[in-house]
Amino acid sequence: MDPLMKAFKLLTSNGIGFLRLCAECSPYDLADDGIEISLAKNYAKLADTLFSPCDSPRVQQDAIALAEDRQLSVNHLLMINKHAKKLKARGAAWKLRAELIAREGSLEEVNEYAKTRVTEEGGDTKKKPGVRLGRVIDGLRTISITDTQRRITDLEKTLDAGIKHDDGQPRSEALLEPFWDLVEGNGTGLIKPEYRTVIAIGLDDFAKVSCGAGDEVIIGLSDGTTMTGAEFINAAMEGALGDKLHVGLFHPTAGPVNLYEARFASDKLRTLAMAENLVCPWPDCNVPADKCQVHHIDAHKHGGHTKPSNLTMLCKYHNGVNDDDDPGKPGSRKRNSKRGKPKRGKPQRGRMQRHRGKVRLRTPGGKLVDNAHDLNSMGAMNLI
Repeated sequence: MDPLMKAFKLLTSNGIGFLRLCAECSPYDLADDGIEISLAKNYAKLADTLFSPCDSPRVQQDAIALAEDRQLSVNHLLMINKHAKKLKARGAAWKLRAELIAREGSLEEVNEYAKTRVTEEGGDTKKKPGVRLGRVIDGLRTISITDTQRRITDLEKTLDAGIKHDDGQPRSEALLEPFWDLVEGNGTGLIKPEYRTVIAIGLDDFAKVSCGAGDEVIIGLSDGTTMTGAEFINAAMEGALGDKLHVGLFHPTAGPVNLYEARFASDKLRTLAMAENLVCPWPDCNVPADKCQVHHIDAHKHGGHTKPSNLTMLCKYHNGVNDDDDPGKPGSRKRNSKRGKPKRGKPQRGRMQRHRGKVRLRTPGGKLVDNAHDLNSMGAMNLI
């Protein structure tokens, strides 16, 4: 291992020891030592929480000892505290801290588990529908609207349809005039579009919906939202799903099944790819498949075929940074003849790869990573 990485690992694996030092210092003293002041304040608050008297001293003592024994990083402990402090009942916060400190898994995996536990314990305050107006800053004000995902998504589609030209301006700016056209009555009103959006539903759930148990079924859509089975039936009855129903066939390990071959993906191939990945499958991305581009997993320029199992949906940004030139494949990026390493160029970000039927990111270090977005687990390959 590189000496710099060894030093970094030594620092990150002694989170409790570092926080004990923080407890003895002012955040401003830490800032003088080169730590950003906002980060220094976070360290000081966490140290105060961990080492100050509390309502569960035995649980606190055991949890701190375990965190030190497990060599958890400061970032890991910050993440745990972020979730635990949402619980206000006596003893609940320290009980959850202890549970999360003992939880096996990466920081990301424990973070997802913590979200679920906080919800189960009633610690999350749910958003409420409403319109909120911000104060004036530099002559500008902000309006924020919170409502059901369906109504906001219909509004988004209406505004998208009203964009008059695409000159590379940020999307938020491009949507401003269509928004005011709608508010001032200069448009045609809210669009109730037919669904070009893909709806992924497994056979078991479709049977439940058909039998009238639709409220129990949650279906993922490629526009980044979900709907209940009952809403699905209502949309079909209103004609919002169009006059055609397409059925995609997916194999548990091979992925989408088809034999078509072409340079560009047909509508049918695009639909299969959208049904498989309702959001961009790159980890931490939340761009819905409706706004994504069709991506060849094995680059077409290196012989990759335009067939369902070699296609996925990637947002414009991740489609651009994906390492199409995979050094591990013949005919790909040229190797340095002396060291056997790829020549220098743009930094490697990893590339999409189909593994055991599902599309995942393979990092430059070889680790396979899924997107933890809720809709990523609701695509077609997760329904079989």
